[in-house]
Amino acid sequence: MKNINKKQVKKAVNEQLLWKYWYEAKPIISQFNEYGGGPEDEEEECFGYLDDMEELAEKGEISTEVKFELMDELFKEYNIGNSGFEDLMMDICFALCKTKEEWQYLVKKLGKNPTDWRKDLIMDIQKKHLQDDEAYLKMRKDDLQYGMDYWDLAEFYVEKGDQKTAVKIAEEGLLKGEGRLTQLFEFLSGHYAKSRDTANLERVVQYAIKKKSEEKEMLDRSFDYYKAENDYENAKKALLLAFEYVKAAGYIPEVRSYAHYNKMKQFLAKADWIEIEPKIIRDVREKDLEDYIRICLDKNLKKEVVDILLNPPKKRPDSGFFSGREYDFDEFAMCLKEEFPEEIIKYYWQKAYGNIQNGNRNTYFIAARYLDRVKHIYIDILNEKSKWEQRFSDLKTEFKKRPAFLEELKEYEKKENFDLDDY
Repeated sequence: MKNINKKQVKKAVNEQLLWKYWYEAKPIISQFNEYGGGPEDEEEECFGYLDDMEELAEKGEISTEVKFELMDELFKEYNIGNSGFEDLMMDICFALCKTKEEWQYLVKKLGKNPTDWRKDLIMDIQKKHLQDDEAYLKMRKDDLQYGMDYWDLAEFYVEKGDQKTAVKIAEEGLLKGEGRLTQLFEFLSGHYAKSRDTANLERVVQYAIKKKSEEKEMLDRSFDYYKAENDYENAKKALLLAFEYVKAAGYIPEVRSYAHYNKMKQFLAKADWIEIEPKIIRDVREKDLEDYIRICLDKNLKKEVVDILLNPPKKRPDSGFFSGREYDFDEFAMCLKEEFPEEIIKYYWQKAYGNIQNGNRNTYFIAARYLDRVKHIYIDILNEKSKWEQRFSDLKTEFKKRPAFLEELKEYEKKENFDLDDY
């Protein structure tokens, strides 16, 4: 009896806490629903209450009756959908549900306003929590529009061990699905590679190229397949074609020119590489100058790199993640400062000067960093402290009518423990 009473007391305490958090959060959510947002401090406060509710719902003993009442309250605000707290409110509902009866109640609440998002939630519940295959399949088959819809259905059959039907659905999704097809391409290419079905694998790869979707990723898979099959010619063909889809200045290092250049260099036969490399290097120089510099450094073409640093193009080509932005060659300057100190001083000086002219506090701070690098080379590498002092003095004289710049040098000294203003 003692254990039963303790359990009842614990449940009562949990339920009281749950309602306490909700009554603290509800006024904020209602206000945000009315105005489409609100003060940041109130937003953080409300997120704190909702986080506490989710944690309690996940771990605490709570009666089904209270869960139903709380879901009714949550949905009053959730249905308005203008507060920005909707995702976390739904997380709380999912955390509350433990039994079949509770999941069914949540499905009923979602079904009263069947938007596309709510339908996806219902299907997720039917598939993962209620294991109601019949209800899921009926709803899913009536709602196949996007590639991800087809993948959701294909994945269902994969989990059921019905690979044949999964492949059929995935193939249909490639032809009919809108939007993202990534998972479908990955699944089908993986399936055909595993079954060593070269014809269908090649068909899927060519379809990806035709659709202009996942081209490089699919060609990489094709390369891996032919390489494993010891089919050098087809592997070479896939590898060279994949290079055409390498994004200049890509955000992910693995898809940049330099990584692919080395991949080709390692795989291709020596005679093929000797013939192909010059064109590859020309293409890299045109598409991705930073990766071209990396290749030059590998080949010990350091003077060419210095020339690029001192005469850089103003903007990147209009392609890739960083298109239109200025180049940043600082990492290469750092590598070359010992061997080409005078040239790297010129590079850093240009960068500093460019940030002083027509500058502001932010650019003055950047200029101070470059000036400190110049100072380091003069003093620590060239042992020409007096030359640095004179040049730095001349610079301050030139910009003596910019007190903000001179102040920034002093502030930089304080923050970074440098002594620029001593000279």
